[in-house]
Amino acid sequence: MIGIISGSSDTFAIIGDPVAHSLSPAFWNSALRFCGLDAVYVPFRVCRADLLEAITGLKALNVRGINVTAPHKHAAAGLCDLLHSPADTLKAVNCIKFCEDGQTEGWNTDATGCLRIIDRLEQPKTGLVMGSGGAAAAATWALLQRGTRVFQIARSFSDAIDSNQADGIKRLAWNEKNFAYAIEESDIILNATPLGWHKDDFVAELKEFLSKSKFYVDFNYAPASRLVVTARQRGCTVVDGRELLLEQGLESFRLLTGLAAPEEVIKRCIFGE
Repeated sequence: MIGIISGSSDTFAIIGDPVAHSLSPAFWNSALRFCGLDAVYVPFRVCRADLLEAITGLKALNVRGINVTAPHKHAAAGLCDLLHSPADTLKAVNCIKFCEDGQTEGWNTDATGCLRIIDRLEQPKTGLVMGSGGAAAAATWALLQRGTRVFQIARSFSDAIDSNQADGIKRLAWNEKNFAYAIEESDIILNATPLGWHKDDFVAELKEFLSKSKFYVDFNYAPASRLVVTARQRGCTVVDGRELLLEQGLESFRLLTGLAAPEEVIKRCIFGE
């Protein structure tokens, strides 16, 4: 009977730290039931120091595939035998399949999902990416695929951006002057920082410089995000993190199960419709 876990049930999972906030278990399990699959999707909190042991253990336990969230996307890429584009460029994954031949394959569906969102908007000529980690690398890759000129603002810069991408990016320090300049010049602003998950997170520069002519895309799907509220109040066209969660979730489900994802089922879980 579908929905009853047995010794023959397949297992999928998400790993991260933290992971309790994730909506992935809810929509994955609904999608698995809808498709009639004898399978379950579970969250595992994994700290940085335990990542190798966790991946090795999940593989040994015959888990079929996993999603990967912060802070493991870059480190997990180094544990894959094969990285599919654009994960091979970004050196970051959020979707890993444990194959029957023992190989481990990785994808970055954050990047491809972000690209699909950008393609639904008016073609941006210039974009601002906030952040410098794996999510920022994915957002930057998506913009560069469409020939968009990119500003990147961060408090510090990591090596998440591949040198092949760096040529198309102007990096700026996180301050009011640079925000004023970059937002004024940009058609689209993407928040690829963790800011927004905590109810008190706020970026004063967004309230000051955003305008209704801009697109604002947020990688976070925290329902009480003051950043998203600010962008809406400023009249921006807003795409919040639920859209990206949907896009990457549809692709991850297909890659890991081999089946087309039931979009309406997943959409209802994410948006509560």
